[in-house]
Amino acid sequence: MEMIRKLIRSDRDEIKSILEGTGHFNEEEIKVAIELIDIYLNDEKQTDYIIYVSEDESEGKAAGYICYGKRPLTDWTYDLYWIAVDTRIHGKGTGSKLVKHMEEDLTKSGGKLILIETSGKAEYENERKFYTKNGYDVQTIIKDFYRSGDDLYIYRKYL
Repeated sequence: MEMIRKLIRSDRDEIKSILEGTGHFNEEEIKVAIELIDIYLNDEKQTDYIIYVSEDESEGKAAGYICYGKRPLTDWTYDLYWIAVDTRIHGKGTGSKLVKHMEEDLTKSGGKLILIETSGKAEYENERKFYTKNGYDVQTIIKDFYRSGDDLYIYRKYL
């Protein structure tokens, strides 16, 4: 059984292990993800990042997480910054539950549009399929954005 709750300090190392375990994120990307977690945990007044964890209640530890926040200078647009699920439970609905939780949370707070940016590399195909499966459409593709041969895919969903 899973429960979705706000991130707490003891989740930090578990989330880092999940990020490392996916095999998709490089060291720099993991560093950025952890920086956002640290900002969330260490600054109670920050409003840039909202982070929830899916907890495996039988083990009492994080099974996945989602980090999102309001896009600066917009009225109701939000970015999904990070989502990761423990590879041992991929395909069991944890990621989709986290996305649904985010969408419900944002609908309650007046959010109307969610944007997701991701890589066009072949190894990110499952992630792109996941976004499509969850109702997100490709808004645009910017060729060679991250580096030569690594395009930027921008997905969007209106709530």
